[in-house]
Amino acid sequence: MVTDAGSPAGHLTMTPCGRRASAALLATLLVVSALLGATGSAAAVSQVAGSPDLAIIAPENRLVAGTETAVEVFVVNSGTVTKDGPEEYEALVQTARALTISGDSRGPITVLSGEIPVGTVPEGVSGPVSLRLRVAEDARPGTYDIPVTFTYDYTASVFVDGDDVDASHRSRTVTRDLEVVVERRPAFEVRAVDAALAVGDSGTLAIDIENVGPVGAADATVTVASTDPEITFGSGVATAETFVGEWDAGATERVEFRTRVADDAIVRDYSVELTVSYRDEDGQARTSRAFVAGVRPTRGADFELADVDAAVAVGDTGTLTLELVNVGDATAAATTVGVASSDSEVTFGAGAPAAEAYVGAWEPGETRRVSFRTRVADDALDRPYSLDVTVSFRNPGGDRKTQSLVAGLDPGAGPAFAVTVEESTLRVGGVGRVVGTVENVGGTEARDVVLRLETEDPALTPTDVDVTVGTLAPGESAEFEYAIGIAAGSTPGTRRLPFVVEYRPPGDELRAADRTDVLAAVRTDTPAVAVEPRNATFEVDSTGRLVLAVTNTEATPQTDVTVRLVAEEPLSSEDAVAFVPRLDGGETRLVVFDLEVSGDAVPKTQVVGVDVSYEDDAGRQLSTGTQQVAVEVVQPATTFPVLPALVVALALAGVGYWWYRRR
Repeated sequence: MVTDAGSPAGHLTMTPCGRRASAALLATLLVVSALLGATGSAAAVSQVAGSPDLAIIAPENRLVAGTETAVEVFVVNSGTVTKDGPEEYEALVQTARALTISGDSRGPITVLSGEIPVGTVPEGVSGPVSLRLRVAEDARPGTYDIPVTFTYDYTASVFVDGDDVDASHRSRTVTRDLEVVVERRPAFEVRAVDAALAVGDSGTLAIDIENVGPVGAADATVTVASTDPEITFGSGVATAETFVGEWDAGATERVEFRTRVADDAIVRDYSVELTVSYRDEDGQARTSRAFVAGVRPTRGADFELADVDAAVAVGDTGTLTLELVNVGDATAAATTVGVASSDSEVTFGAGAPAAEAYVGAWEPGETRRVSFRTRVADDALDRPYSLDVTVSFRNPGGDRKTQSLVAGLDPGAGPAFAVTVEESTLRVGGVGRVVGTVENVGGTEARDVVLRLETEDPALTPTDVDVTVGTLAPGESAEFEYAIGIAAGSTPGTRRLPFVVEYRPPGDELRAADRTDVLAAVRTDTPAVAVEPRNATFEVDSTGRLVLAVTNTEATPQTDVTVRLVAEEPLSSEDAVAFVPRLDGGETRLVVFDLEVSGDAVPKTQVVGVDVSYEDDAGRQLSTGTQQVAVEVVQPATTFPVLPALVVALALAGVGYWWYRRR
């Protein structure tokens, strides 16, 4: 810049050289500005690159010759970032996806596991996964490397341009060594588990364990630990121990633990962990690797009430039958079934409030019916009653267990009877019949119903001990016919007949119903077999034949008619029985008896009794009672004794002749 001396002070004058310099400066500024703009655009584009870096380790890597072991391994990912950038993209390029591992056998160690999926492994430690290894029996102690192949996918790089993100993905297979150590120590495996356990029960857990190691163990102690609170040992603790002592290589020992399964446990597989503490060949105290045994309890015996058959009514003694099913999966031993009532109206047996029945062994799925003699009081209400049912049994573990159930007893009103007489042929001095109906007016069925006349009146003689009616449902009735004899001399008219109904109620207990009195007409009439005299006149001090007419006064035949003469002094008979095989309706037959009249008899009308028994057309043995028959006793007729007088005359003549000759 040049200042012109002639110009006013403070003013600049641009020369051609100055103008060129200004133009150059302006161009420079424009280029720098453009470059700065371009640099700002480039700064918005970034790239993140890296990869996973995987290794495998086993914290418990000690193996024993001659054993098969599941080794827990962990995958360690110490991924690398070659180009850094946003954190989320750095984590992405370090992550192994869809990782699988597979081991290769080497030397005395055989890998039994196939390809094992691990999944997504970010930076850090993942696992564990189990790798099953088998070590040869002749393996030498020492350190061995097991090749493990990793196969996985990962994101190699991420390009970010503003809102646009572009990533490149790759797959990789690498091999890493797993270090294990083979030792000569005892090793243990579960060979068998015998768990006699049921839910809510205590029992014995027996486990067979084999020392599969190449050497024995001394002072061995087996410890069991539950992994679930539903399984406890002893008095309810989570662990228990049992001492074994010397344990040779290849020997199998059975260890037993008292075990309980909680009441609310479900039926599933439970696991228990086992460890063996021992002293090795050098006397060092050691503890084996933990190994697992599976325990699956059964549901045990479990009972449900399937049906209640209450064959008993109010005021009745009957049978209460409970039908129960063992819905569990175990046999119940020494089973008993009890029933109890809290209401005094319901009792059992001889009147006790409870009863018990022994059942014994009860298989799963088996249904049993258990019956109890039960009585419902006469004054009990006609309503359902609640009964407590208990089933006591031994589950497979041997513990006694009791299960409570509830049953309902609805006794009902029971049978009741109404007796009516519709027709009566009763008559004084003979046997007649009453015809009527018996109706069950109660609420339950009555079986084996019989009708019986129970009376102390000597004038009434029931010729039927009882009349069978049969089974009567509620509201059902049946006709009956009952034969009754009325003593001679009884008063005709209306008589009260006391009937009793006996039956079997639903409970099969035979009992008498209340007395039922009915009215029946009794008329005066001739006996069914009437007796009349036909030759009944005898002289004093004589013997003769008494002829009687025996008549069947009914329309039906009578058989086996027996007529007995009942004579008292001064009359007597040495042949007092006559028999008629059959009398048809209205037929008359004559019977004859020898009758003797004593010399001191008084001439007048005497009476002899005649008893007639017979069998009617229904086959019943009947009797007419004693009928009175009149016998006329008369004086003998007066006549001169010619023969005696002639004899006396001849005797006197002979004496006279003898006297004359002597003179």
